[in-house]
Amino acid sequence: MSRLFRVLVYLGSIIVGITGGSCLAAGTTITLVADEWPPFNGKPGSGHEGYIVDIARRVFESRGCRVIYKLVPWMRAIEMTRSGEYDGAIGASKTDAAGFVFPREELAQNKLAFYVRKGSAWRFRGPASIEEATIGTIAGYDYRSWLLAYIEANRDNPAKVQVLHGEEPLKRNLTKLMNGRIGVVVDTEAAIRFVANEMNILDQIECAGYGDEPAFIYIAFSPNSPESGRYAELLSQGIVAMRKSGELQKILDKYGLKDWK
Repeated sequence: MSRLFRVLVYLGSIIVGITGGSCLAAGTTITLVADEWPPFNGKPGSGHEGYIVDIARRVFESRGCRVIYKLVPWMRAIEMTRSGEYDGAIGASKTDAAGFVFPREELAQNKLAFYVRKGSAWRFRGPASIEEATIGTIAGYDYRSWLLAYIEANRDNPAKVQVLHGEEPLKRNLTKLMNGRIGVVVDTEAAIRFVANEMNILDQIECAGYGDEPAFIYIAFSPNSPESGRYAELLSQGIVAMRKSGELQKILDKYGLKDWK
């Protein structure tokens, strides 16, 4: 075996080790979609696109890929990613994106938070207490099995449940809360507090309790794209490397957040 051949084999093994066998073609375009859900994903092209978008850009663009991020109503984002029209859905759980291709590494831990206007007597004391309030929810979100069942059973009863579709649903739910049209907003606490702060109403709301069942948030890749396995693996490797180098925390610092692990 020649010295040159041995060197080429050695260099090849290094490249495979770095990429995990998941090399992408130069100029690959990856399109990621979701409804607006800051601080996870915000307005495209802004200085705060959301930390999950920032992480995805850092991982994939460092590989020579082009990342396109679009705002799409959540249920449409799931449907069109499932079909393969888009590559990945940002902020998905394994419940609301069943059958998708998931990375090994999650991008957040999601515990349900129940927020009310300050001064409200209502408190979350378990599933039965939900029946005492009008709750604002968002179509297609993963609210855990017990709450999803309650939402479905009361979908046509606006005195119990109000379900929003379309753009900026959390902001609209918080507006309804402030206007007295609903009594409780259910979402992850980081998102509620971030949006409420932008609306200048953070000091007017308070947490009335948390659900007990945490879930994990990912970028879920299309089950109908042959590249999804590579994308998921590259993202997992990138998250691990960024956590080790400290770059992950630098991104989170932009949003006033700590590492979810």
